[in-house]
Amino acid sequence: IGPDLHGTENDRRDFSNVKVAIPNNNNNNKDDATDLQKALNEGKDLVLSPGIYYLKKSLRIIKSNQVVLGLGLATLVAPSDGSPCIKVSAQLEGVHIAGIMLEASEITITTIAQDDRVASLLEWGDESVLDPGNSLNPGTLHDIFVRVGGLTSNRKVSTDIMVRLHSGHIYGDNLWLWRADHVALKKGETPNFPQISKHYYQTVDGDCPCKTGLQVTGDDVVIHGLAVEHTTEHQVVWKGNRGNVQFYQSEFPYDVNCQFASQGYRGYYVHDQVTHHTAGGLGIYSNFRDHYVPVHTAIQHPPSNNIVFTDAFTKLLDNNGQINSVINGLGDPADDHRDPPSRVSRGSSSNFK
Repeated sequence: IGPDLHGTENDRRDFSNVKVAIPNNNNNNKDDATDLQKALNEGKDLVLSPGIYYLKKSLRIIKSNQVVLGLGLATLVAPSDGSPCIKVSAQLEGVHIAGIMLEASEITITTIAQDDRVASLLEWGDESVLDPGNSLNPGTLHDIFVRVGGLTSNRKVSTDIMVRLHSGHIYGDNLWLWRADHVALKKGETPNFPQISKHYYQTVDGDCPCKTGLQVTGDDVVIHGLAVEHTTEHQVVWKGNRGNVQFYQSEFPYDVNCQFASQGYRGYYVHDQVTHHTAGGLGIYSNFRDHYVPVHTAIQHPPSNNIVFTDAFTKLLDNNGQINSVINGLGDPADDHRDPPSRVSRGSSSNFK
């Protein structure tokens, strides 16, 4: 995937078939999505120049082998009806999305609730369409950053699941999916936790809601470099087979209460239907600021010799609660209560068989 060392297999594209976009700076009389969608419908690639693009409708990729490339972390702000910034149609091959920030908005139009759809910021494929993808021409996500809150003082921005991957044979490289732990102060507002920061408001329960960072239902999805932070339920839910994640970083939310633990939420959850999965180099941390939260285990997966986690660890960063085990209830807790205290606990699936 990507350019080779010799350049003989590089994919060079003529800019006569590329739309170079410029944001409209939130001019309500113009929809950023209209011109961009017209270019996509014509089969053109998109290059997004730096800036913020306010979308009234999702950008829909409906043709194989299209590229959407952001420069300077071009930011797409989601439509206010909960639909994603980008929707890749099912059964496409070779779609490449790179260098983009996706940002949640405040959902003010209620079509999502009315038809029971799940709000998201990037949707690849369709959950009702079987799409194995193509191993010889996979889809790719490179340098994708997703945030729910943070840029402004608005604490009502939300989504349900940041990224949903229904299609198979998608490769991810450097994805950071973040529910804000802090946002900008309102005019004249004093910080609610000045001992943490005098410059930001620290989010509390109910602010910037988002349940899960990543949900994967497609098979043969591979991600190298994945970070998911602060969502209020499972950080990652993996339902597809033969998934592979190498280097995973996750921090539990600061602002949840003990129900987070009692409801069994995990830093990395592999669904019971999965038979094959591989992950290596995983770090899952706790910093439960507002309540004592004893999470039973950081990683949960069904028993199978074909599901292997290696070099996983948990860490107590600060404050209340702890993670009591590493994988499937096994492995030592990361806490301050043992003698001597241990703030880090390491383990692999093979250690616990």
